[in-house]
Amino acid sequence: LPWALGPPSMSFWEAVPDPGPGRHVPLSHTQAYVTTVYTSVVEDLTRNKQHRFIIVDQEFFRLWWDGVASAKQKVQVHELVAQRRLEFVLGGQVMHDEAVTHVDDQILQLTEGHGFLYETFGIQPQFSWQVYSFGASTTTPTLFALAGFSGHIISRIDYDLKVTMQQKQMQFVWRGSKSLMAQQETFTHDLDENGYCLGTEKHPEHRAWELVWELVAHQGEWERVEEELTLFSLGSASRSAGCCFWPTGLQCFSAICQHGPSDELHQQPHTQDRCLLGVRHTDYFQAIHSTHISWHIRNHHNFLPYSSGDLTPTPGLFLLDMFHSGTGFYASRSGLKGLARRASALLYAGESMFTRFMLAPHRFLDQAWGLQQLQKLRWAVSEVTPHLSGLTPPKVRDMFVEHLGAGMQGVCKLMASIIQDRSLGHPDVWSVRCLCAGPEPGGHFAMVYHPLAWTVTTIVTPTADFPEVNLTDETGNPVPAQVQNSKETPSAYDLLVLTTIPGFSYRHYVIRPMRRAQKDTQETGASVDSTKQFGRRPRTNRRQAGRRPVHMENDCYTVYLDKDTNLMHSIWERQSNRTIQVTQEFMEYHDNSDEGQISISNNYVFAPNGTSKPVWAAVEMEILEGQLLTEIQRCFYRTVNDRDPTYTIYSQLARGPPGADGELLCHRIEQEYRVGPLELNHEAIWRTSTHLNTAQVLYSDNNGYQMQRRAYKQYMVNTITRNYYPMTQSAFIQDRQSRLVLLSEQVHGVSSQGSGQMEDFFHRQLLIKQQWALSVNVTLNDTSVVHSVLWLLLGPSTLTRDLGQRSGVALQHRPVVLIRELSETTRVHPDFQQQEAVMLPPSLHLQILSIPGWTYNLNHTKHLQNLQKGHQGQAKVDFCRVLLWLHHLYEKGQHPVLSQPVMVNLQSVLWSLGSVVSMEECSLTGTWDVGTLQRWSWKIQDGHQHRGLCAPGSGFARDFQPDP
Repeated sequence: LPWALGPPSMSFWEAVPDPGPGRHVPLSHTQAYVTTVYTSVVEDLTRNKQHRFIIVDQEFFRLWWDGVASAKQKVQVHELVAQRRLEFVLGGQVMHDEAVTHVDDQILQLTEGHGFLYETFGIQPQFSWQVYSFGASTTTPTLFALAGFSGHIISRIDYDLKVTMQQKQMQFVWRGSKSLMAQQETFTHDLDENGYCLGTEKHPEHRAWELVWELVAHQGEWERVEEELTLFSLGSASRSAGCCFWPTGLQCFSAICQHGPSDELHQQPHTQDRCLLGVRHTDYFQAIHSTHISWHIRNHHNFLPYSSGDLTPTPGLFLLDMFHSGTGFYASRSGLKGLARRASALLYAGESMFTRFMLAPHRFLDQAWGLQQLQKLRWAVSEVTPHLSGLTPPKVRDMFVEHLGAGMQGVCKLMASIIQDRSLGHPDVWSVRCLCAGPEPGGHFAMVYHPLAWTVTTIVTPTADFPEVNLTDETGNPVPAQVQNSKETPSAYDLLVLTTIPGFSYRHYVIRPMRRAQKDTQETGASVDSTKQFGRRPRTNRRQAGRRPVHMENDCYTVYLDKDTNLMHSIWERQSNRTIQVTQEFMEYHDNSDEGQISISNNYVFAPNGTSKPVWAAVEMEILEGQLLTEIQRCFYRTVNDRDPTYTIYSQLARGPPGADGELLCHRIEQEYRVGPLELNHEAIWRTSTHLNTAQVLYSDNNGYQMQRRAYKQYMVNTITRNYYPMTQSAFIQDRQSRLVLLSEQVHGVSSQGSGQMEDFFHRQLLIKQQWALSVNVTLNDTSVVHSVLWLLLGPSTLTRDLGQRSGVALQHRPVVLIRELSETTRVHPDFQQQEAVMLPPSLHLQILSIPGWTYNLNHTKHLQNLQKGHQGQAKVDFCRVLLWLHHLYEKGQHPVLSQPVMVNLQSVLWSLGSVVSMEECSLTGTWDVGTLQRWSWKIQDGHQHRGLCAPGSGFARDFQPDP
C-alpha cells in the first residue's frame, strides 16, 4: 500500500463498498480501503489455494487485527500463515526511510513489528523488502543480517547505476560494515525499475509484465501477449539467473481485482510454457539460491543520493525524471524531523529509567501504566520513520505531531512518577530538602537524568521565572550557575548549571528566588552575565574583514570574531597550536517550482536555479560573558532595516573542569540556530568555510551508524544537488593536519561544494504550483521557524577521532531536565541515597536497555503449543525480561585502542537490576535465539562461501530476578 497519506487514522475503518473486479481505486481513497484489503485477501486465499499474498508493514495489519478482524478471520489467518500462503516480509512496524532515519529508530520499528509477529504467530520473517525508500543505506544490509534475513529486495537507486546493473546482473551480495564484512552480508536483489512494476519506453522489455496485466484485465488481446512475454524474457532472464521477480498489487485494493487477471493469464495457451508463477519471496529466493551462481560483492557503499531517470511526476506518487535529484527531502519538514529525534531521545531515556527502577521495590507506581506510556511513544516514533522524507499533507503531519506530543507527555509523566515513587514521601509530592527555616513563596525543583552509560560533565538549562536565583543540590550545597534571558520564553530565565552525572543516574536541584539577606551578603549561587553589544554591520564590510578581531576562549579553543562584519574569522586550536580560518554564514538557494520549468523542486526534489547566495544584508552581534560559558548571539537580517531577523545563531564556548571530566565539554562549540520564516521558494543552508585543503571530499554518516566517504562528482546535469547527502548525526572535512567535525541533533542535508567547505541544508519553503501537487496537498508551504543544535569540533584527526563518536552520542542523548513547582509540604527524606552508576568503557554505547513487555512463553515449543491451543503466551507481562543492545562505536582499524574488542562483565554492569537468572543472545530485534538463526549461504565470485550467521554481541534478552 502507498504510504503517501500516512499511517491509519479512524477514517481507515469506515465501511466502504468493494470496487469490484478489475476496478482501480484512486490514491485519495487509500484510507477507506485498508479494511477491504485485508478482509478480501483472507477471503480470497481461503477460497483459492493457488493464491499467495505478502504483508510488509505491521502498523496497518495490527490495527486491522486488533480492531476489525473477527475471531473466524483470525483463525483463517493463522491457517494461511501455517500453510505459508500468507507471508510476512520485512515484518517491521513500517518500512522506514533509509536516508534520514537514525539507526536507533530503525531497530525500534523492526523490533516492534517482529515482537508482534512472534507473539501472535510464532514466526520470524526471513526476507526483507525496502522498495519505498528513496535510496538505500549501507546500514541496511548489516542490520537486516543481524535481524536474521536471508534475502533483501530494493528498488530506488540512482538511474545511472541501475542502467549499468540492468546490463549485467540485478543481484549482488552486499557487505555494509567494514568491521563485519562477510560475517553479516546480505544477498540483495534490485528491481528492474525504480517503481514497483512500472516500465519505460527506453526499456520496453521492462514494461512487459504491466502491459500483459493491462491486456488481460481490460483488453483481452491474447495475440499480443506472446510478443510481450518474449520481450520480457529476452530482456530480463539473462541478468536474473533465469528467474525474474516482478511485483504486482500496488494498484489494486481488492484481492479479486489482483488475482483475477493473474488466473486468467495462467490459463491461456500462449503462457503455458512460460512457467509464470504466483510466488512468495521465499519461492523466488529459493529458486535463485538453487542455481548455485556466483554473485558479485558490493562492499560498504550505499545507494545515495537517489536520482531517477525516465519517470515523470504522476498524480499521487512522487516519481522523478532524469533532471531531478531526490535530495530535497533531507530538509523537508525540518520541524517534524526535529520533533521525531527529540521524541526518540526521550523514549531512550524513559526506557532506561523504567527498566532500571521498575525491577527495584516501588511503592506507588503502576508497572502496567508505565509500560503503556512507553509503548505509546514506541508506536509514535516508529510510525513516523517512513515519513521523515517530508511527503505528508499538513493533516497527516499534524497527526504525527499529535501522536509524538502525546507520547512524549506520557513518558515525561512516567519519569516524574518514578522520581516521586523513589522518594519516600507522598507519591503526589516530590521530596526535596527544605533549606531554610521557613518555606518561601515561589521556587522550582529540577530533576536531571543522564541516560548514557558513562559519566558526563555538561551544562544543563533548567528555567526559572525570576532573575536572582539561589541554587542548591540535593545535599543543600550551593551550586554555581549562570543566568540569562530565556530563548524560548521572553518572561523567563535560563539557568545554566554545570553538572557531573554518572551513567543512568540523576541529580536534584532546588531553585529559589534569592532572599534579601542573601542579596545584602552577596551569597548568591548564580552569576549574571556581562554583555557586549555590537551594532548591525552591513555585508559590504566583508572586504575589510579581519582588521578588528574580538575573541572568546576556553582551555581548548580561542574563537576570533570580526567586529567589522560580526562574523567568525578563525579558531585557534590549542592542542595542535594551529589557527584555522573559519567563517560561517547563512545562505539560500532559490528554487524552480513553477509550471513549465524543466526541473521542479518539491518535497523530494532539490532543483535550485543556481548556486547558493547570501541573502542577509546586515548582522548584529551580542556577546554574553559568564563564569561557565561565553555565548555569542548573531542575528542575520534580510534588509538593513528589518525589525526581526530571518536567521539567528547562538554559539557557546563552555569552560568546564580540566582533565578527562570536562574533555567532551571543552572540545565543542555549541551552535543553536533559529531559522524562518523563509521567503517562498527558498532553501536555507549554514555554510562553514575554511582554508583546509580538502579537495571537496566530505565524510558523512549513514544513519548515525558509520561514516561514508563522499567525493565530489561532476555530472551532466544537477551537479549541485547530486552532491548532497544525508547527515543523520555527523559529517566532517579534513586535510593532513586538521579535521573539522559538525555534529547534529537531527537529520540535515550536507555537501562540500568547494574545497574546505561544508553546507548544512536544514530548511525549505516551497509552493509547488503544478496541479498534481496541489490536488494531493503535498506542497511545502512551510512558514515555521525551525531550530536545532550543532556541535563543532576542530583539531587533529587523532583528537576528533577520539572524541567524535562519543560526542555524537552525547548530543543525541543529552540529560533530561524535569521541573515542577515547590510547595510548602516539600521535604526530603534524610536517608535519600543516589542510585549507583552504570559504567561502560568509552568505546561502548548501551544502545538500549528496555523492558519490551512481551507476554509469550520463553520456551519456543511451549509458545507454539499455546498458539495452537488458541491462547497466546502468558497472562501477564514479564517485567523481568530485559532487552539489552550494546554498540561498539569504533569500526575495525579506526582507532589503535578504541577499535579493539572489549570484554564486559554484564552482571557487574547491571547488578542494580537484580540477579541475572538466564541470558540469551538473540537476533537484533530480540525475538529469536541467535543459535537458531540459519541464514542462507550465498556463493560469491571470489570462490568462497560464507554462512551469514549472527555474530556475538548483536543483542541480548535477559531475565532478572529482582533483589528483595
